[in-house]
Amino acid sequence: MINDVTYLMDESISELTRIHDTQVEMDNKEVWLSKTQEYRREREGTLRQLERHASSYTTLGRSTVELLKLFTAETKAPFMMPEIVDKLAAMLDYNLVAFVGPKYQNLKVREPEKLRFDPRGFLSDLIHIYLNLSDQPEFARAVAGDGKSYSREIFENAEKIALRAGLKTATELEKLRVFVQLVEEAKELLEATDLLHR
Repeated sequence: MINDVTYLMDESISELTRIHDTQVEMDNKEVWLSKTQEYRREREGTLRQLERHASSYTTLGRSTVELLKLFTAETKAPFMMPEIVDKLAAMLDYNLVAFVGPKYQNLKVREPEKLRFDPRGFLSDLIHIYLNLSDQPEFARAVAGDGKSYSREIFENAEKIALRAGLKTATELEKLRVFVQLVEEAKELLEATDLLHR
């Protein structure tokens, strides 16, 4: 399931970014109209194809994330297995960066509902998964150990967006802050352990 989410969300993000770039190109009327008719027709065809693909990927990705949200609410132990917890943390962190990090503007597309793309709903589900697993020390350690995507700032951005958009309650956001503090403590411990072993 984790691999499915990773694949589907990677493809969704890739397609949405390409749609965004194409729409931006088309919005610059002066430059767009200076292109040949053949070029414009080709780009419009590519855009339609990207939209079809993105719609499929976002639908499947969102469904899979919703399942993950439900499963992590019901049972946590299978997700805390050493061979799974690190992958899960990395996948969640990577997607959180995509949705609230510095490049999230690249996911803004016209008519997201046409693509079945609901970034707020997806962000809400991601945060919910973190909250479902926030009482698991193994999960906090795995998030802390994700040197590729984890940062406190990303979680702070997620919290701000969730608050502004009304995605989570004050209690849920407080629980998220407590979790991030646990992650930061685990990160310090991991860094100290690394220093000792050098």
